[in-house]
Amino acid sequence: MFSLVKNRLYFYIFSSLLIILSLISIFVWKLNLGIDFTGGTILEISSQGITDKIDKVKTAGDSAGIKLESISTSGNDKLIIRTHNISTDEHSKLLSSIKSEVAGDIVETSYQTIGPAVSRDITNKAIWAVVVASLAIILYIAYAFRKVPKPHSSWLFGITAVTALLHDLIITTGFVSVVGHFYGFMQVDALFITALLTIMGFSVHDTIVVFDRLRENMIKNPGASLESLANDSILQTISRSINTSLTTIFVLTALYLLGGQSISHFVLTLIAGITFGTYSSIFIATMLLVSWGKRRETTE
Repeated sequence: MFSLVKNRLYFYIFSSLLIILSLISIFVWKLNLGIDFTGGTILEISSQGITDKIDKVKTAGDSAGIKLESISTSGNDKLIIRTHNISTDEHSKLLSSIKSEVAGDIVETSYQTIGPAVSRDITNKAIWAVVVASLAIILYIAYAFRKVPKPHSSWLFGITAVTALLHDLIITTGFVSVVGHFYGFMQVDALFITALLTIMGFSVHDTIVVFDRLRENMIKNPGASLESLANDSILQTISRSINTSLTTIFVLTALYLLGGQSISHFVLTLIAGITFGTYSSIFIATMLLVSWGKRRETTE
């Protein structure tokens, strides 16, 4: 029988390459941060056919002396405008300029300003959300797998699962950096953090399925090697993991194509993260568990 686990070095090399490229992209091209993290103002304006008049909206911003950092569409009759922090007077001036430049009945449906202090608070909370979620996952898996046969440690299951999650988050963030650099529409905002936490939950779910089958095989075959048991567990669950992920990705793809630009970056982040998460659950998490488990056996 072909052994995926025995060929784990190839998966390590592939994942290491993806991580290195992701980190290079993040540090060189950086992330296209939204106002949630940088501070700024968002206006949503609605008018029939306004999505065909984006150039006039940009001209209106220039006339008001305000740089419009980005303009995105939502459906056929709504524009989402992002700028730096503007005062109440500047907001009124911009809105008047748009109404005079763009023909039609312009309605402002939303207006939001986030200051630098609020954006720093959001950044800190986003970091803590990922840290707390990671620690909670380690503790939960360590407790859930506490009856794993000795000499294997339940803590190793938890740490391995979170290591695979970090793999997913880094590569997904790198993907967002690349798409944001070349296409410009991928923004890192509160929805991005929501997507990362969703990816963590989905990825660890797949990982636990493989780990649970591995634990069952350990109990049934106490004399078998960890490597063979892990390979059997992967092969027994791989079709389930792939099928579950594909059905989710099909739904997300439909949502990406039909859901409008306002949530497109959120949905695309989910598609990328779930894809990488499925890969890591099968080819990274269990492989790391075997490598670290065998190393512990040799050192004890």
